[in-house]
Amino acid sequence: MATKRWHTTIDQRSYDIEVRDSPWTGRVRVFVDGTEVTRGAGSREVAQRIIFPLGGHVATVAWMNYGKGGKYYDIVIEGRSISTGRQARPRENPYESLGASWLLLIGVAAILGGVLWFGALPEIRLALEGREAAARIISGHVSSGRSTNYYLRYAFVSADGETKTAEGHVSYDTYRSTSSGDVITVIYVPSDPDIQRPASYDERAALIGLLAMFGVGLPYTVAMVWRAQRTRAITAALADRAIRTIATVDKVSKEFLGQGTRRISYRYDDAEGRARKGRSPRLYAEEAAAYAPGSNATVAYDSNNGANSMWLGAADPNATVWVTGAR
Repeated sequence: MATKRWHTTIDQRSYDIEVRDSPWTGRVRVFVDGTEVTRGAGSREVAQRIIFPLGGHVATVAWMNYGKGGKYYDIVIEGRSISTGRQARPRENPYESLGASWLLLIGVAAILGGVLWFGALPEIRLALEGREAAARIISGHVSSGRSTNYYLRYAFVSADGETKTAEGHVSYDTYRSTSSGDVITVIYVPSDPDIQRPASYDERAALIGLLAMFGVGLPYTVAMVWRAQRTRAITAALADRAIRTIATVDKVSKEFLGQGTRRISYRYDDAEGRARKGRSPRLYAEEAAAYAPGSNATVAYDSNNGANSMWLGAADPNATVWVTGAR
């Protein structure tokens, strides 16, 4: 059972808060000073809330799920996180960090390169240069793992008269219906006979599917790296030369697969009077509910590049907003 603990002082009284999460049922139990005060049914897919009284105040347990081992809890009292002492905000997805984004990009690029080099390019050569030949089966074997694969070993005579021994992937029906000494048709590249396969086993549809999947994934992961790098650069720049200004809220949108979080689109004018636009990080619905389109909020932008901005929210940086029960 996963357990998260906090110690906090409210109105000169100390409290020990404990959240226990069952990995089997997902049920979340809240204890204050060792006594269970409430419980709720957890979920691995969406953000949940558990509201309970704490020293005359209303406290909220909020959490985000980011995959296995990535559940992050917080206790929010009147909009303020007792973990950070600031406005409660969802923790950033660790899988979207700069390091994780680079690892994902490298992984996708490596897989795409492997599919191209070992699968697509040989198939292209077979389609353009391939020649059929009769091959005599020598033996066969079965490879079992997550799936069962069938292979035949055979010999054929290439265009230059050399006898080549090779192995190829075949279907279950072909494997079952053939035996040593039988003849099957193979297709090979005369200038490079090592590029060959049984003519009956065409993997082009599967290769096209893999290329499409990882081909789409590559620009997506490039964009992830770019966003993570840009966020880091903006954060570093604003730490040195941020200018605060009032922005106008344009739209509050619900994040797709964002566990109920929101993003706020806003506009502001920089010091030179140029209109700029920005977008907040993921916000809890309770914070976003305090900002309707047309309302004002505080943002900070880079004095050297007015297009780079960061959402702050409340006009008073020490204030917090939290609409209890907002969805």
